Amino acid sequence: MTIRSFIALPIPQDIANQLGDVAAKMSYQDKSGAVRWVDQENYHITLAFLGEQHEHDLETLAEQLDYHLRQTEFEIVLSHLSPFPETRPKLVAAMVGKSTSLDELHREIDSAIKSSDMPIERRKFIPHVTLGRYRHSRNAYAGNIPLNVSFNVAIDEVVLYESVLTSTGAEYEPIYRFPLDQFDDEFNHDEHGEFFIIKPEEAALDEG
Repeated sequence: MTIRSFIALPIPQDIANQLGDVAAKMSYQDKSGAVRWVDQENYHITLAFLGEQHEHDLETLAEQLDYHLRQTEFEIVLSHLSPFPETRPKLVAAMVGKSTSLDELHREIDSAIKSSDMPIERRKFIPHVTLGRYRHSRNAYAGNIPLNVSFNVAIDEVVLYESVLTSTGAEYEPIYRFPLDQFDDEFNHDEHGEFFIIKPEEAALDEG
C-alpha cells in the first residue's frame, strides 16, 4: 500500500485563526463560488511534496530527517496575500517573506530526501500558505484580496503528513513530527503507531 504524503510546516492555531478570518471575508465576497476555500485546520507551508510512497520508504525518510534536521526554532513573516502564481494564478495564498533559516531548513530536508533515495517530483520552492484554490470555471473571483496583510509566525516543528483525498477535498494527517530543537536519534511509537522524537530529558523520565 502506498501513502500520498508531503513534508510541511504547520501553522500555529492563533495565526491560522487570523488567516481564516481574512479568508472568510474574501469568501463572503466570492459570490460566484470561483474559489474553493481551504479549511483553516489545513493551513501549512509545503516543504516537499512526496507523492505516493510505500510505508517502509517513509520510515527510511523519517530516519534521514532525524539525522539531517539541525535547524533550530525560528520566525518567518507572511508578508502579503496574492494570487499565485502571478501569471495564470491557481491559488489565493499568503506569501512567505525571505528567510535564511527557512532556506537552510529546506536544504536539510532536500538532503534527507536524497539520502533516502526517494524519487520525487522536483518543484521550485516558493513558500506560501494556500488559502483557496481557483475552480477554473467561467466565473471569476471578483472580490478584493487584501495585499497588505502581514503575520509573524513561529516555526518550531516539521511534520510529515499523509494526504487523504475525499469528496470534499484533501484531509491531512500527521505521520511523523520533528521538533526543531536538539534531539537524539532514538525513535519510539505512540499508541497510534506514529513516530515521535524522544528527547533526552523525556527518556530519562521513562527510565526512572
